[in-house]
Amino acid sequence: MNDCIFCKIVKREIDSDIVHETPNFLVFKDAHPKSNIHLLIVPKTHIEDLRTAPKEIWSEVQDIALVLEKQNELDGFSLVTNTGERALVKHMHVHFVDKINRQEGY
Repeated sequence: MNDCIFCKIVKREIDSDIVHETPNFLVFKDAHPKSNIHLLIVPKTHIEDLRTAPKEIWSEVQDIALVLEKQNELDGFSLVTNTGERALVKHMHVHFVDKINRQEGY
């Protein structure tokens, strides 16, 4: 999609702090972090949200999350995804956070 900010980040049209990449995903730091470690796991292909995502996508999200956990020397993490009107960006993405601050919302 031409106006999708995440598609532009994937195409390197917008700078971001990329921390991990696979053939199908890009992982970068959230521009407005809600935790010490707040990363976005974003498919390189534009998928609107979880409702239209192929089931096999979750297997790779799991693999990436486990790599990120090890890289950041964590003993656990949270994954959050929003769909429909709850998603600020209409490009599927999974928030990887070291801890959730309940006051910030999630």
